[in-house]
Amino acid sequence: MSNNDSPGALHLADQIGQSQRLLGHLEQHDNAYPRLLELQHWQRCRLRETYSDLRSHERFSTACVFFLEELYGGRDMRERDRQLERVVPIMQRFLPDHLLHAIGEAMRLQRISMDLDAQLSQVIEGKLDQPEYAHGYRRLDAWAQREQQIDLIGDLGHLLERTVKRRMIRRLVRWMHGPSVAAGFGKLQAFLMEGLDAFYVMGDSADDFVETIVEREHQALAAIRAGQDWPFEPWIGRGPET
Repeated sequence: MSNNDSPGALHLADQIGQSQRLLGHLEQHDNAYPRLLELQHWQRCRLRETYSDLRSHERFSTACVFFLEELYGGRDMRERDRQLERVVPIMQRFLPDHLLHAIGEAMRLQRISMDLDAQLSQVIEGKLDQPEYAHGYRRLDAWAQREQQIDLIGDLGHLLERTVKRRMIRRLVRWMHGPSVAAGFGKLQAFLMEGLDAFYVMGDSADDFVETIVEREHQALAAIRAGQDWPFEPWIGRGPET
C-alpha cells in the first residue's frame, strides 16, 4: 500500500494482514487446537437453531447464511481472503471508500470470531454441549472480546444496510463479475454480491434482523456470566442437534 491510499483501503489491508497472520498461526500450530473444528461445527449448529425463525422467512434466509455462517460462524474462507489480499489495489480504483471500510469490518468480525473460537477450543473439557460451552466461557474470561464481537455484528449490519441503499454500489459490484472471474477473483466478487444482495432483499427490515441477533447474543452472554448452564434454552431448548 502507498501513502496515497484511502482510509478505507488502509483499514481493509490492515484487517487482511491480521486475518492472514491468525490463520497462519492456527495452521502452523494446529496441534494446539485439536477441538477447534468440532467447536466451530457446534457453533454453526447452534446459530442455525437460535435463528431458525429468521431463516424460515424468505426475506432473511440469505442474510442468515451470509452473516451467521460466513462472517460469524467460522466458515473457512481462506481462498477468498487470499484473493482479497491481491485485489485491494484494484478495488481501490473502482469501489468507494465506505465500501472498502465495510469489507474491512467484515474481515475484522471474521477474525475476532475465529480468534475467540480458537481460544475457547483450548479450554473445552469433555462433551461439548451448552453447559460445557458456558463453563468454557467462564474459564476463558474473555468478556470484553465477546462484547466487542457482538457490538461489531450490530455496527457492521447497520453499515451494510446503509450501503445497499446506494444503488450504484450493487450495480458496480455486479458489473465486476466477469472481469473478476477472468482475473481469478470470482470467489471474492461472489462474496461481496451475496452480502449486498442479502441486505437489499431485507430492505427496511434489515435493522430488525441485525437487532434480533445482537439482542439474543447479548442475552445469552449475560446468562453465561450469571452462571446459567443453558444460555440458549429460550431459543433452542437443550440443543443444538449436531
